[in-house]
Amino acid sequence: MHWADQLAEKIIERSKKEKRTPNVKCQQTPSGGKHIGNLNDVLRAWFPVKSVREHGVDCEFVHTTDDRDPLKDVPAKIADLDSKWHDSKEFPEMGKYLGQPLCRIPDPFGCCDSWSEHFTEIWMRGIYALDVHPELYSVNALYEQGKLEPYVRKVFEKAGEAGKIAAKFQATKSEKYIPFDAICPECGVLTNVNSSDLENKTVHFVCGGKAIKKRKAEGCGYEGEVPWSEGKLQWRFEWPALMGLFHTTFEPFGKDHFEGSWKSVLEIMPKIFELEPPIPFVYEFFLVNGEKMSASKGNVYVVQDLMKLIEPEPFMYFYVKRPEKQRDLDLGRVFQLVDEFDDAERAYFGESTGKNEAKEENTKRMYELAVSSVPEKAPARVSYSFAAALAQVLDEDAAVAKLRELGHLKGASKQDEESCRNRLRLAKTWVESFAGDEFKIKVIPAAQAEEKYVLLSDGQKRVLSEFADVMLKGGMEAEQASKAKELCAEHGIATQDFFKAAYAVLLGKEKGPRLIPFANALDKKIVARRFKGEE
Repeated sequence: MHWADQLAEKIIERSKKEKRTPNVKCQQTPSGGKHIGNLNDVLRAWFPVKSVREHGVDCEFVHTTDDRDPLKDVPAKIADLDSKWHDSKEFPEMGKYLGQPLCRIPDPFGCCDSWSEHFTEIWMRGIYALDVHPELYSVNALYEQGKLEPYVRKVFEKAGEAGKIAAKFQATKSEKYIPFDAICPECGVLTNVNSSDLENKTVHFVCGGKAIKKRKAEGCGYEGEVPWSEGKLQWRFEWPALMGLFHTTFEPFGKDHFEGSWKSVLEIMPKIFELEPPIPFVYEFFLVNGEKMSASKGNVYVVQDLMKLIEPEPFMYFYVKRPEKQRDLDLGRVFQLVDEFDDAERAYFGESTGKNEAKEENTKRMYELAVSSVPEKAPARVSYSFAAALAQVLDEDAAVAKLRELGHLKGASKQDEESCRNRLRLAKTWVESFAGDEFKIKVIPAAQAEEKYVLLSDGQKRVLSEFADVMLKGGMEAEQASKAKELCAEHGIATQDFFKAAYAVLLGKEKGPRLIPFANALDKKIVARRFKGEE
């Protein structure tokens, strides 16, 4: 059974026990352009939600944005609403807002009401592009509306116990620590409080600033009181408070939280909030181009960046795989992910079969979860690698005409044709942005081809010449490939040497895209003359 279906069964069982609609929650902090690694929180929640709903059970799917969290750092790169990245050095004034709530910091681009609204908008646009639609809640709004007051009250009523838990899990905290920060009305920085008035719902504090990572946001020394609505629970307590507020049945999180904050949740929920913790699910992080993404380093990609390279479905397929295994998304070879998705689609519609029945069933289930809705029949797809090759030698209309000529769009609907056009555009962007030199194609001039032809062995020349006649006759690509092997055997040369010869006179190098589809995509007469040494 797929991991999402296993979790769905647990969620349904728990909700029946509690006699309430199951709630699945995810969350993010709009501290900057949240990268595709952060998307794990949303999609590890979404796939079980989808499975629960497929069982005919209603399921709430909520997403909180931690917009009252303090600004801890200004990322090296920040994105505008069009998802174009900018060096944060263009906005030197943003550094002065360290320690202030994200919801009260101005938008560096001036297009939204705050920093948090700007980056939440970018984040949600990416999620919606995947046809995933959680119900969004602002944590700042929840405080302003008083929704978190019952949980704040419990923390203050059990301040002694809360302090012991904080000290147990954080060496920097004493048992007298109160896990609540006030927003200083003078300087705007979040700062710890020293007492609370339960009757008037206020806290007293002296603004001493906020320790952030290895730095500190300096306070202004202001002393006074603010209402609970002008503060926030320390995150270690706020996280379980939100679980309580939404009656969360299930929530996924990364292994960093499992090794840290989750252990404290297991004590805070029953001891402070008198609630049972939700069903946990720990996922492994993944790498991009062999590295861990980091906003501070600037090597981050938002969903919109990936949507310029591949369709939503293969992107979702990457996340539907086993989440406990670390994976590397190599943007230089993103075609491999698309090919894997295309293979899963063919398997789903019975156009290919695997050797392992259980593995094939799992592949089909992964396909169902990855797509927004399963089409009635298998869509007409053009190989991503082939699309990348075509896009480099033909314009879009000519490429589509060539696909029709080669039979790739046989019986295709208008929707299928547009899908192929879209893949051509995506593949072209990939070539221009991430493809290595071995994937870049430029047919060499005739004079250069002649120079390469002279260097070929007699056997290579004979096979090329005879294969040119095969290609001119047309026919299925599989038949042409079979004939090429026969010719190589007949003339005593390795198939590999035939390919090298063909790439040499076409591209001037030893490797290239799949030869036979690529050769058929070009002007066959020109290709034939090159193979015969006539051009």
